[in-house]
Amino acid sequence: MPDPEAAADPWHAVTGELGDLRGRIADTYRRVADDHGPSEDEIKQAFATLAGAWDQVAESVSTALRDPDVREKLKSAASSFANALGATITELGSELVTREDPGEEE
Repeated sequence: MPDPEAAADPWHAVTGELGDLRGRIADTYRRVADDHGPSEDEIKQAFATLAGAWDQVAESVSTALRDPDVREKLKSAASSFANALGATITELGSELVTREDPGEEE
């Protein structure tokens, strides 16, 4: 049965998928590690640390995005990024047209 809280918060899905990925990477590492690699306990501790850090990041981002001021800043930043990207593409297009203009001498 799907978790209704996970459906409402896409960061829960990201955390779950990354947790699954973490497990797959750990399994793969165990298969290819040789005698000189870190112990299984060291690997488990490293992954536990990474998982804890990821959980904190995901929770912080999720909480921050519920704040209307943060959401407004995100919208503003995304708009600024889109405007800058559009201006760059327009400028690049103008440069390419100028370079290809047969009436212009080089």
